[in-house]
Amino acid sequence: MRRGNNPGYKKTTVLNITWLILAILFIIIIFSPIIWMVLCSLRNNIEVFTFPPRIIPKKITLVAYLGIFSDESFLRSIFNTFFVCFVTTLLSLALSTLAAYGFTRYKFFGKKILQQYILTTQMIPIILLALPYFLILTSLNLYDSLLGLIIAYTSFTLPFCSLTMIGFFNSIPRELDEAALMDGCSHFTAFLRVVLPLSIPGLIATGMFAFVYAWNEYLMALVLTSSEETRMLTIFIGSKIGQYNTVWNELMATAVVASIPLIVVYTFLQRYFQKGITAGALKI
Repeated sequence: MRRGNNPGYKKTTVLNITWLILAILFIIIIFSPIIWMVLCSLRNNIEVFTFPPRIIPKKITLVAYLGIFSDESFLRSIFNTFFVCFVTTLLSLALSTLAAYGFTRYKFFGKKILQQYILTTQMIPIILLALPYFLILTSLNLYDSLLGLIIAYTSFTLPFCSLTMIGFFNSIPRELDEAALMDGCSHFTAFLRVVLPLSIPGLIATGMFAFVYAWNEYLMALVLTSSEETRMLTIFIGSKIGQYNTVWNELMATAVVASIPLIVVYTFLQRYFQKGITAGALKI
């Protein structure tokens, strides 16, 4: 029987076409807001309100990008965001790897309870912590400072990073540590020379989480800062929405610029991120 007259073949072909159509619709739904954001950023503010709206701008212009890049407060917010995210990522990686190594390589009283407590902290809504953090940082004279934001962000990312690295270190055989100890290494040297190089995918995965979280965070940046000198990029984007007027093309241009670093980071580190998440499945 030829394939074209085979009922099973026809059924499989129809099923494949159906899944292809659904996949295309899903991609359109996912990317249509991003495409519309980019197209709006390439219009002047008058054309944004044209009705019926045009999918392709009548005249492509970069006036919105020129406007935001000529704004010193925008450039300052980009620097602040990069600085806070970079330091938060480094601190989260350094502390979480040390904590995870201790949890996976040592036995001590209350280890299971402490791991469960760390996991429980992820169930607390961040909005409930806004006032306590505000009071604590104010009492420490760290309100409206980048250091205060770094401390807050690190405390939020550290539990998840620690749990992820615990699962990843559990997948690394302890015999490697023991062999290094027999060769004369200390526990810390074995950690640096043996365990840490093998955990690079996990480090990249947890580092990406810490960076993306700090980059996208809005609530704490709003509560814990107030001046333009410490303004984060998410707060700058929010400031583009006025009470009586909103410059939509500049708002969309700012959102496009804010999205580029995340897209670049994920594009180049995607395979490491997927490998790290898979290998670091939680084993508590």
